[in-house]
Amino acid sequence: MTEPKPQPQILFVDDEPDFLQVVTDTFSELSGRRWQMHRAGSADAALEILKRQKIDLAVVDINMPMLDGLQFLRILNRRFPGVKKVTLTAYATEENRAACLANGAEFFIEKPRTVEGFKSVFIILEELTTWAPTVGFHGMLRKVGLNDVIQMECLGRNSSILEIQSQQTYGRIFIKEGSIVHAVLGEETGEKALQKLLAVSGGEFKLLPFQAPGAQTIDGSWEFLLMEAARVRDEVASHTPAVPAPAAAALSAPAPALETPAAAAPKTKPNVVIAETLVCSHEGSPIYQWQCADVLDRVALLQNIAQQAALLSKELPLGKFERLEIRQPAHRAVALFGSDRLIFVSVALQPPEA
Repeated sequence: MTEPKPQPQILFVDDEPDFLQVVTDTFSELSGRRWQMHRAGSADAALEILKRQKIDLAVVDINMPMLDGLQFLRILNRRFPGVKKVTLTAYATEENRAACLANGAEFFIEKPRTVEGFKSVFIILEELTTWAPTVGFHGMLRKVGLNDVIQMECLGRNSSILEIQSQQTYGRIFIKEGSIVHAVLGEETGEKALQKLLAVSGGEFKLLPFQAPGAQTIDGSWEFLLMEAARVRDEVASHTPAVPAPAAAALSAPAPALETPAAAAPKTKPNVVIAETLVCSHEGSPIYQWQCADVLDRVALLQNIAQQAALLSKELPLGKFERLEIRQPAHRAVALFGSDRLIFVSVALQPPEA
């Protein structure tokens, strides 16, 4: 016997009691009484409900006394990251939209004024209650570097949102067609927010479907942005004083943050420095290049590999050829073969600083 599906738990947060009454009554009817709805007239009351009840979706107004909707979204991101979030407001400005989406809202919706409007909002919320984040992937920052994820997205000319979260940090990096166009961390946006997010050493990330930010705050090649962020991070680290420790303790025990095998030196990763980048069309026209000593030579190499792969694929049923990696002790190179362009990136592996 099939067990009935659990009722979606929906929390509406609004300081207008009349609107709360109307919206919950209307959506209860539209859902056929399937939704279990909770109402809160303030952020404090909503937090009390969230402590007692597992909530699937929070629908939040922006303008509320004491703690407004944006501040409440930030609290939800930190304390209840599994709750889906929607802002439902009468103040549907572009500025508010950008701020809400940047702070984790899945949708930014204007309050309905007609029966048809309520039905449209219900359809959106109903879709969210059944949606599961199967698109994209997630991981731990200690195991996968943000730089690696960003490089993969940019090289593939993808559009996505990279969401970063730790105990002290919540932010987003917006990538559009292979370019970093926006970053937000709390009240900060642009390159400063990007640099601080790339300096996060622990936490989680999620790669989400792209939604356009309210404004483009970053302009420039992703290679330069990553290198500048690394430079700033190294500069900050070089000016950070070491924590003094007794000599005996330094000799007898490793620092607790490092995983050091017995009788072995601490494991360190080499510094990865982008040495060369080239993007060209299949016809051989360069689209973008950085530090490429011989563009024509690299274009010829990519075209030759693509031709050889095409011949090989006719002889062997190996599927579509999309990627070639070359690994050497001190160098790595990757060639990507997309439907509309060819990409070559070379990196140098430098020994870590002592």
